[in-house]
Amino acid sequence: MKHLIWLVSTMMVGVPLLCAAPVSNSADEMPDAMQHMVTAPTIDFANLRDPFASYLETVASRGRSALMDNQLQLTNRKRETLEDYDLSTLSLVAIFSMGGERVAMVQDSTAKGFIVRRGNFIGKNNGKIGKITDDTVFLVEQVLNPAGEITDRQVSLTMKEVND
Repeated sequence: MKHLIWLVSTMMVGVPLLCAAPVSNSADEMPDAMQHMVTAPTIDFANLRDPFASYLETVASRGRSALMDNQLQLTNRKRETLEDYDLSTLSLVAIFSMGGERVAMVQDSTAKGFIVRRGNFIGKNNGKIGKITDDTVFLVEQVLNPAGEITDRQVSLTMKEVND
């Protein structure tokens, strides 16, 4: 019991000494711990990469969204009928001159013919006709490369021989 009283009395005497704070004379002085305070960096949560997601999938999805944005800008114009066809279903039938410019005739799988000029859009990948030569129609399509970036791809439709 003597030990308990001695322990309690020692604790009571020591508590006021531990709780007493140093008295500062000036209101401008900061405590020592506050002088070295560091602010946290700002984090851009919109562009923060998920560490558990595949990096290639993330890059590809960014490329797909950029391609969709680009296609939305192109849809402000009136879509042409040949943009509903895949290029593999179209064949080049004839190239001739009309009104001082070269035009081409393409045919779909049902043998329906269409006349196209330089600047017309054709195919599902927004292929734009850039040049028409004696036996070839050159297109530029916008596609995604493996890195997920939009690139221009040169595609050509050539006339096939009649005897093929």
